[in-house]
Amino acid sequence: MKKILIVEDDESIADSLKEMLEHKDYIVEVSYSKKETLEKLNEYIDLILLDIQLPDGNGISLCKEIKEKYEVPIIFLSCLSDEETIVRGLNEGGDDYVCKPFGIKELCARIECNLRKVTKQQGVYYIDDLIIDTLKHKVFKDNKELELSTITFALLVALVEGHGRVLTRDYLLMLIEDITGHVVEDNTLTAHLKRLRQTLGEYQNRKYIETLRGVGYRWKI
Repeated sequence: MKKILIVEDDESIADSLKEMLEHKDYIVEVSYSKKETLEKLNEYIDLILLDIQLPDGNGISLCKEIKEKYEVPIIFLSCLSDEETIVRGLNEGGDDYVCKPFGIKELCARIECNLRKVTKQQGVYYIDDLIIDTLKHKVFKDNKELELSTITFALLVALVEGHGRVLTRDYLLMLIEDITGHVVEDNTLTAHLKRLRQTLGEYQNRKYIETLRGVGYRWKI
């Protein structure tokens, strides 16, 4: 489950937003100040909903400070709707900007859109419910470690680092051959991809890997 941090000094807004997001199966933390927000960032956060007007600082400067240390999506939620403020917020690192009052469906759509973006921190990819540690060769789904062979792990990393580009079967076969040190049959690739798909499962009824018949494969989410 994804964890969202709400940074909002108005308790009534924060509480109602927290309740709504929890109904959408998010884990939600709330912070009411800049100081409290920086303390909570010691934990892993998937996305931040950030108000601009805080009691002990400005949300835009806080966004810039966070982005200098962490690769976490930040969506501004603010009653300030003038173009200058919106542009400044986005230029200082904000990934999105939603003006108050906002529609719940629109906000949820923007949250999902930003969560689908692949982020990488020190050799670790965070993608939806997956954590892929390329340094330790480990993969976690919903914080549970998955068992992948050296070959299936290499295929997974290649697909993720393709960023949606199609990888041909010939390319993936060469990748396996580099690992094994010998020529492999075409059905070997098919078997490893099948095993990888079974291990990963799905995310919100969507498959991670897309097959383009006669062409190759690509990371879909």
